[in-house]
Amino acid sequence: MDKFKTLLIFLWALFFFFIIFLLIRHFLYLRWLKKLQSTPLDKTDIDVLNKMEVYNKLNEYEKKVIAFKIKRFKKEKEFIGIKINITNEIKTTIAFFACLPTIYNKYYCYDSLKYIYVYPYTIIYNHNNTANGIMTKEELLISGEAVGESVVIVWDEVKKEIHHNLGRNVIIHEFAHELDFENGIVDGIPPINKAFYKEWTKIMFNEYEKFKQKSILNRFLGKYSLIDSYAATNKAEFFAVMSEYYFMKPCLLKKHFPDIYKELKKFYKVQTDVC
Repeated sequence: MDKFKTLLIFLWALFFFFIIFLLIRHFLYLRWLKKLQSTPLDKTDIDVLNKMEVYNKLNEYEKKVIAFKIKRFKKEKEFIGIKINITNEIKTTIAFFACLPTIYNKYYCYDSLKYIYVYPYTIIYNHNNTANGIMTKEELLISGEAVGESVVIVWDEVKKEIHHNLGRNVIIHEFAHELDFENGIVDGIPPINKAFYKEWTKIMFNEYEKFKQKSILNRFLGKYSLIDSYAATNKAEFFAVMSEYYFMKPCLLKKHFPDIYKELKKFYKVQTDVC
């Protein structure tokens, strides 16, 4: 009996010290965040950001928030270059567009995300497809991918999209998938307020079905010709592509798809239509 009591006391003491350890670690982390928040961005980071049209449209408060989020993102995520050297420009650019969709939530930083894999050029993936007992091989071209704790980005694609803004942005696209996955499944429904769920699914999915049908027919596209056809792949891709346009071509989206713009604005909580 004495041995059991001794063991019990030992386990409770161990548990107590573990809780104390967690509290101390959390306190030190919060203190680190506070210090990071008061530290200004490096001039090299500012030089990179000033070249971006989207950054220059942010107001002063938003620029302060995004600066903090960029610093934290670069510290907490591991950037891994595949046949490419990871430069400060690469890290700052990816951090900016990754954090932009969550600028309304100052302390959010993709908790489950650990690694950013950067490739220099488009990835060619050989895929075997079997249909009716017949195997065929096809090449898939990948410019980005989001898989839970990792995101893959092709740097050449990023540079082209920044210099020739046609509404597409692979970084925003993949991080929209990361947000979509927050509720455990990538289905085109990010973690929205429950009060907005019915309206979101009605508007977003109805527009998706219209776009999908017009894309299949490939005629009478009308305003849908303004949107990249990849949005017709599935509902998750539709959300990710529309998120790209929300940040990169907001005025186009608001003019031709005002209901979609309204739903995305309710989710992202940031005004982007500064034309």
